[in-house]
Amino acid sequence: MSLLQEKLKAPPLPLGVVARPRLNDHFGLNDRVRLLMVQAPPGYGKTTLLAERLPALEQEATWLGLDQRDNQPARFLAYWQAALNALLSEQLLSEKIRLSPVADDGDCVEQLERWLGELPEQRSPCRLVVDNFEHLSHPDILAGIAHWLRHQPPWLTLTLASRSRPALGLASLRLRGELEEIDLHALAFDSEEAQTLCAEQLSFPPTRVSLERALRRSGGWVMALSWLVERTTTRAGFDALVDRLNGAHPDFVAWFDELLSAALPLEERELMLQLGVLERFSPELMARLLEGERLTQRLEAFEQAGLFIERPDPHAQWYRFQRLFGEYLRHRRHELSLATQRVLHQRASQAWLALNDPVMALRQAILAEAPDDVASLLTTQGPALLASGAYALLAKGCALLGEPRLSTRPEHTLLYGWVSHAQFQFDITARVIGWIEAQLQAPEWQRLSAEFATLRAQLAINQGNAERAAPLAEQALAVPARYLASTPLTATAILSEARFVLGFLEESLQRVREVERQARQRDDHQLLLWSFCHQSETLVAQGRLQAAYDIQERAFAHLERAELEHLPVAEFLYRIRSQVLWEWHRLDEAEQAALKGIAVLDNQGERWTLQCHIQLAKVAQSRGDQAQCADHIRRLRKILAEGDYHIDWVANAHATLLAWWHSTQDLDAVERWRQEAPAPTTEGATNHFSQCNVRNHARALTLLGRFDEACTLLEALEVHTQRLGLVTDANRNQLCLAAAAWSAGREEHACQHMHQALSLASRTALVGSFLRLGKPLGELLNRLLDSGTLDVLEQARAQRLLALAGRQKDFGSARRLMLDETVIADIVARPDVPELIRTSPLTRREWQILGLIHAGLSNEQIAEQLSVAPTTIKTHIRSLYQKQNIRRRDEAIALAGQLLAHIQGE
Repeated sequence: MSLLQEKLKAPPLPLGVVARPRLNDHFGLNDRVRLLMVQAPPGYGKTTLLAERLPALEQEATWLGLDQRDNQPARFLAYWQAALNALLSEQLLSEKIRLSPVADDGDCVEQLERWLGELPEQRSPCRLVVDNFEHLSHPDILAGIAHWLRHQPPWLTLTLASRSRPALGLASLRLRGELEEIDLHALAFDSEEAQTLCAEQLSFPPTRVSLERALRRSGGWVMALSWLVERTTTRAGFDALVDRLNGAHPDFVAWFDELLSAALPLEERELMLQLGVLERFSPELMARLLEGERLTQRLEAFEQAGLFIERPDPHAQWYRFQRLFGEYLRHRRHELSLATQRVLHQRASQAWLALNDPVMALRQAILAEAPDDVASLLTTQGPALLASGAYALLAKGCALLGEPRLSTRPEHTLLYGWVSHAQFQFDITARVIGWIEAQLQAPEWQRLSAEFATLRAQLAINQGNAERAAPLAEQALAVPARYLASTPLTATAILSEARFVLGFLEESLQRVREVERQARQRDDHQLLLWSFCHQSETLVAQGRLQAAYDIQERAFAHLERAELEHLPVAEFLYRIRSQVLWEWHRLDEAEQAALKGIAVLDNQGERWTLQCHIQLAKVAQSRGDQAQCADHIRRLRKILAEGDYHIDWVANAHATLLAWWHSTQDLDAVERWRQEAPAPTTEGATNHFSQCNVRNHARALTLLGRFDEACTLLEALEVHTQRLGLVTDANRNQLCLAAAAWSAGREEHACQHMHQALSLASRTALVGSFLRLGKPLGELLNRLLDSGTLDVLEQARAQRLLALAGRQKDFGSARRLMLDETVIADIVARPDVPELIRTSPLTRREWQILGLIHAGLSNEQIAEQLSVAPTTIKTHIRSLYQKQNIRRRDEAIALAGQLLAHIQGE
């Protein structure tokens, strides 16, 4: 029979392929590993990975691509022989090795064993790559390959790419350490790879927030990310499509329909739809939920078929559907009757409750639209649900019951109060407290007086009324808690926060350390993490940023150890970590921390992520990235307009907005802000957020040229910072005083304030707040250095700040690419350009890199400029060099200079 030579070659790489060196460890060629198994559902880039990595790692390989017709022993053996001949082509000629022809009987085991005996004993290590292995299911073929694996020579590594898990005895290979595996978790794109994909194929960089959200919604599925990139031409369009990236999108529904109809008979498809009601499942849970035989075996068949089923922990018997596929199944559940759906959800709720998971039990009861079941769960599991941080889910349960029903039972009213408070719906919390106060004399309500007093104290704190909060918290501690066992600890935490708000930092620290001690004893993870965060904020206020960072390290260790990344309080931790890192000018780490904070609350609603968006805007501005900063500013203004937030959040957001308006010289916006912002009350500025609010007004007045008014406000703040030891605020106030004096032309006063700021920075180690001053910072520091009045530590700090300020980009200063499409077209059209430019045309990206090489940038600088990984730049440079027969960088620089000379007339 004639063979298609195309099937015996590595497929061509797509344009803009993303290099994946992080997977290199899986590609070791040694005589221990017999099989590299690359197994994942379609669209995860299995073939592309092998076609890109093997040449990059300079590994010799021969290819065999299969299709459905190759599931016949004789046909398969013919192609296998052809692949072996390609692998041994040189030795076949030089050593006169001959592979025997395929026998007429087509016995795979016999024929493959015969060939094994004819292979040379020694050879340089290489691979036999078999792509689309899922097409092979014939038992004789699989038996033959399993036999081959047991006896193949040590110089050969069989490499299979398959959607399904083949029956080749993988378990025994795994136990013997002879199997290397790359699964869908490894193949899923990470942040750097997704960023590179966008940089390669889009003319604009998406914001990191949108890109991270796309990764979460797609699960890193390469096909979904490529779909997203191919359909967007603007940043706004990208953001909008990310919001629609869902398994229920018509494009994905049609694709999954085709996949399931080809892979499953109707009975198995119905079982898959029934499983779709669960977010995760195990054989035990399936047995409680579904009726039928051989459920475990059928589940294993689904997994083996590669139908988007993941096992998050390879050592446990828990499964889940890939996110988009799970959404597709939930979309398709209308194929089941409404009664069947409700029965399934109710059974699932009961099963989860039996497995002691009240969160999943409540989720399923809500989906079953069973108000009585929801009410029962809220009553019996309310404390556990609050402790798990399931506020968004609790809000759905409360909405299902409705306020008339919630207001008649004290436990439900209490839960509704805490849920509305956690979602910043303080008007609802106040209304709930009104119900409580109207019924507090009834015995069943009086029983929860400690819990109600604690809720009232918490609302008072969030309304900025620490004087009212403290006695309410004391009242809660005076009577026993009857429903929420965490009530005394929560009341103690509120007392600690009240002392913090009033500026008594040492007393607040003592109380919060007691909260930490008791939370450890009770295994109250939320309050333990909160205690770490509150200690960190207090230490920052005292100017002890390193101590705050160390406390955060303890919190992260507990977060990881107890697997609590899903708790909303984890966002608090990531946010304050980002704030410290930004102050230390560790911008990449600050950005990562903020993005992780957003990821924690991705399903809770964007309004919870305001503080993290503030951090991302500050990072973008510090980098001089105007486009990214503008996007974050738009987001945080939208979030601000949609909710009522604590003054801490509002003041922090306003400080970032003012910095943005300063950089864009939008003085009209500054004036409008002054008319609408919270009043600058200096009398109660005993904490960092009140200080920040007044400082915002001082900055606005400085921008508007009202320097004396600005200085008056700042000097009033300093009375409190000196009295209460608010060292970090004192440092920031001195910087604002320096800026106001400099703008007013009072240079000596400005230098004095800058000197004080440098002195305080020896304790606080602030950097970000200094760099926010912009141009005046360099001039002031140079004057102080020239004056000889700084001590050794202050001199060192001033010089470091000068160095950082010199590297800081202003908006609009980003390097423009030298070779755009118009320039490229002009070059190629000229008759005197090198012939190689025409015969081996460069891609748009290669032209850009050539121009940046000519500009003198290093690979790392080019990667930063183009927002891609350095490894991707190396891949492009290698391709560029090969096309133009270049060996060294100086040759590339000379070529670029020659090309530019053509259009510059030199």
